[in-house]
Amino acid sequence: MPEMLRALAAATTVVVTLSCAAPTKTKTTRKIDDTDDDCFYGCTSDAKRRASQPSATSELPRGLHDPATEQAQILRDAADMLDKARAALERGDRNRAELLFSTAELLVGADLLAPMAPSFRAGAPPRVTAPPHKVDVTAPRQPAAVGNTEADDDAEHVPPPRLAGSLHGTLKIDGRVASGAFGLITLEPLSGTWKPRTPKHLVIEQRGREFSPHLIAVSVGSTVSFPNFDPLFHNVFSTSPLNPFDLGLYKLGEAREVTFEHEGIARIGCNLHANMSAYVAVVADPAYVVTDDKGSFAFRHVKPGTYKLKAWSERSRAPITQQITIKPGPNEVNPSVTGDGPTGPQPDKFGGKRTLTPDLPNPR
Repeated sequence: MPEMLRALAAATTVVVTLSCAAPTKTKTTRKIDDTDDDCFYGCTSDAKRRASQPSATSELPRGLHDPATEQAQILRDAADMLDKARAALERGDRNRAELLFSTAELLVGADLLAPMAPSFRAGAPPRVTAPPHKVDVTAPRQPAAVGNTEADDDAEHVPPPRLAGSLHGTLKIDGRVASGAFGLITLEPLSGTWKPRTPKHLVIEQRGREFSPHLIAVSVGSTVSFPNFDPLFHNVFSTSPLNPFDLGLYKLGEAREVTFEHEGIARIGCNLHANMSAYVAVVADPAYVVTDDKGSFAFRHVKPGTYKLKAWSERSRAPITQQITIKPGPNEVNPSVTGDGPTGPQPDKFGGKRTLTPDLPNPR
């Protein structure tokens, strides 16, 4: 840390010195006229010469910036951030220390500060270091919940089974219909095998300080992009054991992405905005559907047979499993999960209690 601060300070000194230094030339004090042998390059009379030269105290024209001065200020700001980051780390506030360090990275680049990064990121989820890619900020908003294998089959022209039943029902929480909560229903045949689903590329956007979709179901191996549509920074992360990640800070019009390789539920948060939450349900079963916010779900085409049904709600800690038999024609089931899931803001990416953090607006 001290070595890097000294390096930034030295760089600042060099830039400031270069911006202030100016070459000088020695002249005699006698008056110079057009014919003076000591005149430098195209001399004019003394009055005209003074009029044609800007005053030493004149200001730069409005809108004209001095790059060296600006760069020196950036370096000073980065050094100040690093000082504050070190102080936060020493008092045990790892989350704030990492935020300040990440802000310094935005100012001077991650490569310059790479040797210091492990000190600030120890204990956080694995960092995605790939640079963000650009996104179309005029794209329409995503729906609230996404994930339906039958809809995927329709889009890919996969024919339904010749003999089929249907299954519908309502996912309940503690035996009661609960509004305002999305859930997931999956079906796995007890006999036989199935071809794994083709991984897909889906989107969870950040818009209006919310994630959308709030719940998304994907097959194992799928990639989810997290574009930022807000005029401020976000930091998407997950500490879920099977699929942990940290996307770092990125701004409006940028996106980073994650490939989900392991089956399970990943709770998603923003390390800058404690109110933001979403879920990625990574599924290996051949059939799945997300419920609406009142728990309703439906499978239109299910091959008759015996299945292991798994049900989960965003308000439950873990899915429940039950065995069901699908007969030709309509079938109904109303599974119930427990409402024992975590409540309140998700802990920060170090596992600490969330505190309100001021927005980091996009740079101009």
